[in-house]
Amino acid sequence: MKAEGRRQKAEAGTAQWRRRFLSFCLLPSAFCLLTCKTVGVSMTSGGYAEVSAQVANEMILDSRQVVLLDVRGEKTFRGPDGYIAGALSVPFETIEQQLPELLPYQNQTVLVYGEGDADGAVAARLLTVAGFRNVVHISGGLRGWIEHGYRTVNAQ
Repeated sequence: MKAEGRRQKAEAGTAQWRRRFLSFCLLPSAFCLLTCKTVGVSMTSGGYAEVSAQVANEMILDSRQVVLLDVRGEKTFRGPDGYIAGALSVPFETIEQQLPELLPYQNQTVLVYGEGDADGAVAARLLTVAGFRNVVHISGGLRGWIEHGYRTVNAQ
């Protein structure tokens, strides 16, 4: 009889421990999964993400699956400021005509930048509308990249 009582108390203690574990560990974890964002990444109303030069640099270093698109004109791309290493030149003026060439990158992370914010943001929106799934605009464009001390490739 006493052994039966001890077993019931042990089971009750285990059940109580499980409830505490669930409320202490799992509920906050579930809350975070539903509400937390990746630090440094903000979603825009245009459906694309926006990151700082620092976060973009980390993304480039951490993944070989990132595609960089420079939407400045060809002369600027090859100019004295250069471009971010590995970037493809896709001038904003011709980006719509170049969409068929860009389709192989549709399911990859596509980082987009221009000289500043405006042209890169518009290009990011256009790519999102065209069905690209993971478009990320580099806030500040190439100017912001250089201001943060990151290197560029000079084509001259």
